[in-house]
Amino acid sequence: MAIKLKDSSNVEVYEFPAGCNLVAEPWGKRQGTEPRAYQHGGVIVSDEKVETRIISLHGIFNLSGVNATYGATLAANLKEMKQQCYTEDLRLYPGSQYTDEYYNIECLTFEHNFLQTITIVEIFIDFICSDPFRYYKDVTTDNNIVDESPEAFTVSNGGDAEVFPIITWTAGAAANFSKVRIANAEDGAKYFEYEPAANITVGQVIEIDCQEGTVELDGSSDISHFSGSFIKLASGTNNLTVTLTGTSGTNVCAFVFRKKYL
Repeated sequence: MAIKLKDSSNVEVYEFPAGCNLVAEPWGKRQGTEPRAYQHGGVIVSDEKVETRIISLHGIFNLSGVNATYGATLAANLKEMKQQCYTEDLRLYPGSQYTDEYYNIECLTFEHNFLQTITIVEIFIDFICSDPFRYYKDVTTDNNIVDESPEAFTVSNGGDAEVFPIITWTAGAAANFSKVRIANAEDGAKYFEYEPAANITVGQVIEIDCQEGTVELDGSSDISHFSGSFIKLASGTNNLTVTLTGTSGTNVCAFVFRKKYL
């Protein structure tokens, strides 16, 4: 499967010719250290988060390998490749290596050389990933029924890195509660509480975006009634507990997130 570039709406903008491959995608942690006083070695003082990474692509191809969509000549295809690599907010789909996953990239360097004659071209491209993770193409939506308090359920994160979900709570029949508390045992037992100015009743929608740090009630910001931590989902199974103050009714608590990988 070919390596492709897509825009932020997941629309394909360029397909690399056969013979192009990703040749490096290393990652590393931020590892600042300071010396130990009167002792050997040092102390890690950085946060050990994953650093910006560079994805390198290499390819050699001739006219038989080009895509007629971009023109009948090697020059036309090379021109289109340069233009699309220059575009902002790109997604790089690595092809057969990770069929349904992508990197958010910007082109850092682009180099091409003609070999022997202008009928064969060799390319070297480095893409920079300020966000160093690889993402699954579709979001995951995990719907959970909450009709008692406390209510325990699990949410599975199939990626190999933690994610911050969007939590959407839709109040259903007979719901009439003043406060909701959600805790995740796999996030160090962190939790948050939301206690709006008036009770939550049937039809109302709470949206808590743990990535952006926003809280909305029926589409309007209500961050002032939020306390605690914006929780994240660890890789694997997460054990969540919901506690309500008041009458539970029947509600839907949805966790929406995009799996990510190193």
